[in-house]
Amino acid sequence: MAPTLDCTLGGPTANSYVCLPEAEAIAANIIGGDEWIALTEEEKVYSLIAATAMLETLQYRGNVCSPTQRLKWPREGVDCEGRPFDCTAIPYRILEGEVMLAIQMAKDPGGIIGGGGVDNAPAGTFVKRVKLGDLEQEFAQFNNNVGSNCDDCSEPLAFQKFPWLQAVLSCLTDIPIVGGARIIGRV
Repeated sequence: MAPTLDCTLGGPTANSYVCLPEAEAIAANIIGGDEWIALTEEEKVYSLIAATAMLETLQYRGNVCSPTQRLKWPREGVDCEGRPFDCTAIPYRILEGEVMLAIQMAKDPGGIIGGGGVDNAPAGTFVKRVKLGDLEQEFAQFNNNVGSNCDDCSEPLAFQKFPWLQAVLSCLTDIPIVGGARIIGRV
């Protein structure tokens, strides 16, 4: 049985930013989108949910609109290239990014979810040790050096696997592209 796609704006059980009809309209304008549109509804729903899960791993600017919303968008206090966003909509860049990731998911499910097995562990920063007394946490970097494009393992996995995603989301995330350098914006 296929999962239910819940694209309710700010909903407590939402699992996708974009609803299926809108996703198909966006996919129609993306290379490879026609193949994704031809998939079964179940395949499209699974790929959209997986794509949303990948987007949820990123840190975004601003603040969530409601403490009861499940997903990180909608947000308030976000201005992207002079376009302010509020709680009434999700930026098109997020919707388009989700559909682009869903297309990739349909082509190669392991590309988003992971290939499985220790040898396929993605390069990145991982928690090495956690200590509860006096709240201590230690991180370590792992670079498997096998097909890794991890130049900076502190970069989010979504951007490591899909470098083009950073350009799509640009000023919505805490890691914008500024003159070719990566700057982490923190308040």
